[in-house]
Amino acid sequence: MRCRLRKCCCIVSLRVGCMISALLLFFFQLIAVPLRNATFCCDSFEGVLLVVYRVLDMVHFVGCLMLFVASFVKISVLVLIFLITSCLHSVVYPGFLVAEALIWHADLIDIGLSICGLLLGIYFWLVAYAFYFKCKEELITDAPTVIITRKKESVVSAV
Repeated sequence: MRCRLRKCCCIVSLRVGCMISALLLFFFQLIAVPLRNATFCCDSFEGVLLVVYRVLDMVHFVGCLMLFVASFVKISVLVLIFLITSCLHSVVYPGFLVAEALIWHADLIDIGLSICGLLLGIYFWLVAYAFYFKCKEELITDAPTVIITRKKESVVSAV
């Protein structure tokens, strides 16, 4: 599959795009208003849903932190952690948007910001996906090569 992005937003490199996307996703995680009408108890479905919602947000926040660090050190495993957490977040989060609207009666502004964050998160996942393969390709090309020479006595030595 060679349909990967080469640049973020057509002008910014993937590395800088990952930095920017991690910062924007941090921003969306930090401005997420705590649900005022929800109570933390495990007796009801709403309480369990709220706990799962908060744990998913924390896991996604850690994934964004891994992407930010990976954009500096270019370690593909850190990008992979972000890809997994972001994929989980993007798959499960629409259900939580419905719960915000129907169960917890969130404001329209909060729901709008959540939808914008979700859509941006999907695009940033594509950017991180392309950066992941770029990091893997650079790792393969930067690997040291060993030159093997043969001496007169038929002993092979590595230089």
